[in-house]
Amino acid sequence: MRATRVTLLASLLTALIFATGQALAAVPNVETITFLSFVSGYLLGPWVGMLVGACGMGAHSLFNVMGAVPPPVLLAQVTCYGAIGCAGAVAGPAVVRLRSRAAAVAAAVAAGAGAVIGYQVVVNTVSFMTFASGVPLWTYVWGGVAFGAVQLAWNAVLFGAALPSTLRVLARHRRELVRR
Repeated sequence: MRATRVTLLASLLTALIFATGQALAAVPNVETITFLSFVSGYLLGPWVGMLVGACGMGAHSLFNVMGAVPPPVLLAQVTCYGAIGCAGAVAGPAVVRLRSRAAAVAAAVAAGAGAVIGYQVVVNTVSFMTFASGVPLWTYVWGGVAFGAVQLAWNAVLFGAALPSTLRVLARHRRELVRR
């Protein structure tokens, strides 16, 4: 029964990542994919969370209403969101264990901002290697990070406002779903 619940929940979370990605596609760098991938890892464990984050982003990038991304960038995005799912399994319990609300919010903000910075650096580096010519690497990468400042600010606010409470609510379900 546990395997069925995990499979069903993983499928639903993957679909939710795809659906929210499509719903917000027209709003530059405002997304819930990062948050949902992180929560998936917390709720389902590192391996399933990695799979959910990677598949959700893969579906979003392949079937995006704005157009599919090129294969090297797709691979970078899928890898990054798999890592974010895994990070949710590792860092999420630490956020829940923090007794102080302010400390939990600060840790959540750091998790959201760190996920976006890591994603931006990796994807912009791959984009540079795929498309750029005549521009220094770090100019290209940091230009992309600056463009992603909206995504950074959005995720810092979203993680800070919603992550500690979301993880506390899901803690009981996590204990039932994640094998130790």
